[in-house]
Amino acid sequence: MKLAEKIYQCRKKAGLSQEALATQLGVSRQAVSKWELGTAEPEPAKLKLLAEAFHVSVDWLLSEDDTEYTAPTQPEPPAPAPQLPGVLGNLVRRYGWLAGVYLMVVGVGGVVVGALARYLVRQLFVDPLGLSDPSAYSPALDHFLSHNPVSLMGGGIMIVGGVLLVAGIVLTILLYRRSRRK
Repeated sequence: MKLAEKIYQCRKKAGLSQEALATQLGVSRQAVSKWELGTAEPEPAKLKLLAEAFHVSVDWLLSEDDTEYTAPTQPEPPAPAPQLPGVLGNLVRRYGWLAGVYLMVVGVGGVVVGALARYLVRQLFVDPLGLSDPSAYSPALDHFLSHNPVSLMGGGIMIVGGVLLVAGIVLTILLYRRSRRK
């Protein structure tokens, strides 16, 4: 079957008039008539538009094959995966309370590390001097122990850890209640 016959056959099968096809392709009705009569052939850009309009391939239009067009079989596309924000939203709604638990663990760790730092500084400077009795501290030693940079950092870490611990408890309770309501 020639190109002209295929254009005619596909146009009829699609239920289009020459005028409707011409409008769809951006050409004149006379151009479509000439293509169907075989006195002219469409330019390559119009061939592509014809193939799209008839849901066929350009290869099939240009081939001399007499068989009716059959679309190439394509494997069925996989089911679309859930969108990432939707997945994350579901995870947060369902298991967001675990973030609060994580925050509590980090807070406890901070309190422990800070307390350990303060304790070890005291032990480092008090026990070697044989001052097991706190009343034997001199004001200078007491000032040094309380203003030592490691002791100050330990205190700051304990405060931050305490804040994280409280925030973790509150977050866990709120998010756990919310996840159970839904």
